[in-house]
Amino acid sequence: MGGAETGDRVIPIDYHLHSTHSADGRATLAEMCEAAIEAGLKDVCFAEHLDFDRDDPHYGFFDYEAYAEAVAEAQSRYGDRLTIRMGVEFDFRRAYGVEPGECLAAMDFDFVMGSVHTTGGVHIYGLTPEGLDDLDIRALQAEYFDETAALVASGWCHCLGHFDYIYKQAPGLFEAYRNAWYWERVEKILAECVARGVVLEVNTHHVLDRGMALAADLEVLKRYRRLGGRRVAVGSDAHRPEDVAHAYAEAERALRAAGFTEATGFQAGRPYSVALED
Repeated sequence: MGGAETGDRVIPIDYHLHSTHSADGRATLAEMCEAAIEAGLKDVCFAEHLDFDRDDPHYGFFDYEAYAEAVAEAQSRYGDRLTIRMGVEFDFRRAYGVEPGECLAAMDFDFVMGSVHTTGGVHIYGLTPEGLDDLDIRALQAEYFDETAALVASGWCHCLGHFDYIYKQAPGLFEAYRNAWYWERVEKILAECVARGVVLEVNTHHVLDRGMALAADLEVLKRYRRLGGRRVAVGSDAHRPEDVAHAYAEAERALRAAGFTEATGFQAGRPYSVALED
């Protein structure tokens, strides 16, 4: 499962799981918990999608009360074997104004992840080399960085999700654009994360099966640490049981190479350290 043997995990947490409480989830919350236990995880967090784009067919899908009830049931059922946290992944765009912050303030979560999924009118998750022929890559990146900087500055999230998402989707294509211009903007965002206490995610989604990159990847992690970053969340972004803890061996190698020996969990918005195991 997830490209590594089951049993006690070197990275014992997965802080980016989706269930059927997200519109694109493919398994119940209980089924995802069972997969996490089978995979040898000790601490998980669900980061169900909260969308604010009224043109998105998923808008309005998230049901906070039903989700909270399902988490409470899972904690009662599996709590002796698995720590289960209640989180959310909200979609950020400056165009949404203050709505995300007001909505989040009315709910209680252990963990809030903010993610930029769309930039320059383009859905990043749909980017492919074949579809980039008529796009201005630098303009796309600049817009993504501007959106991400605004997300970090908003104060609404504990964690910055899958940064740099554009690079994650097509690393072979975007590697050529990682020059001084790129790294200046990346480091400005990372420095702001450090200053504001925003944790950086290491997202392993589709690394093995689709050849995507870790996000954040090793080079970003090294720069984040040099800037004073000490807290990272790790998540598989699994929407199916078979993807829980996907590509965790790759994540462990990157974390250790960047100097990290701990991952970060959250309870009621407060971070705590979870050691990487030998």
